[in-house]
Amino acid sequence: QAPPLSRRRRSSRRPYDMTVMVLASTDKDGAVGVVDTKVSSLRAPSIQLDAICNAGDCKADVFGKAALPLTNEEIEEYSRIRCCVCGESVLPEEVAEHSRSCVLEVPRLSLQLDKWCIAMSSLTPAEQRAFVQMRRTEELARVEELEMELAGRSPHLWWMGGRFGYIVSSRWLREWRSFVGVGRPTSSTRDRPPSPINNQDLFELDASLRKGLREGIHHDYHVLEPPVWDLFVQIYGGGPVILRYNPSGMLPRAEDPEVVFDGDWMDSRPHTGRGQVIDSVTGSGFDGEIRGGFLWHCTGKGLLQNGSHFE
Repeated sequence: QAPPLSRRRRSSRRPYDMTVMVLASTDKDGAVGVVDTKVSSLRAPSIQLDAICNAGDCKADVFGKAALPLTNEEIEEYSRIRCCVCGESVLPEEVAEHSRSCVLEVPRLSLQLDKWCIAMSSLTPAEQRAFVQMRRTEELARVEELEMELAGRSPHLWWMGGRFGYIVSSRWLREWRSFVGVGRPTSSTRDRPPSPINNQDLFELDASLRKGLREGIHHDYHVLEPPVWDLFVQIYGGGPVILRYNPSGMLPRAEDPEVVFDGDWMDSRPHTGRGQVIDSVTGSGFDGEIRGGFLWHCTGKGLLQNGSHFE
């Protein structure tokens, strides 16, 4: 009588798959003939079928077709792994080292903490609501004050006659407008201010600015005067910075020449700091440091502090 199922002895052996080894040879005409077969038991999940050719370096497949041997260059090429980021093909033993050096970077990207998350950690829900309402009122009033001041300001003469402007993502600016109550309400800014400035949607994967960007609050980007941009950066942080210069004196667009400046502004023009600004029409500009709006420690074409012209 067979014992109960719970008491039957269970075999600890795992099932084996059958592997067939084909030994083949070729004659002088290149025909392939089967010499012997060998069946072995291996712990493999599927049937394996190997062909071994006994005629020198010549390889033959199981269908009887002769094949040419692979060269060392072909073996190395087929062994390489293509990187999906940069497209370079690397050897398997070089994958770890390549992954440490191959990164997709956006220029001048500055990762910053959300200042709102830091502020609300020490506030009660009632204090948070009062603080949000205060920020809505004060931020909108400050931006409107700056815009009125810029609109009524007379242009100041400078040795560079162009105009500077910062590119900001319209997506982020719509969130800010929703927060202060001049745009369409959204759930993301109902109880809190927007996150840090994020211009990532204006870039391609290769870190270049996207082609065909359209200007406008309801399109891709908006151009801000330097004082307004400085206010937003002071409050929210974020980036990356996209600064443009228009030599004609009009507010620049995304397709205008890229310029770099890190420092203080006065009258919407660089005052003291370092950067690289070249006017493509007049050739004036600087590459290095300026102080008080004059060339200081740099190369370029413009005015020195003593009033003399320098080229």
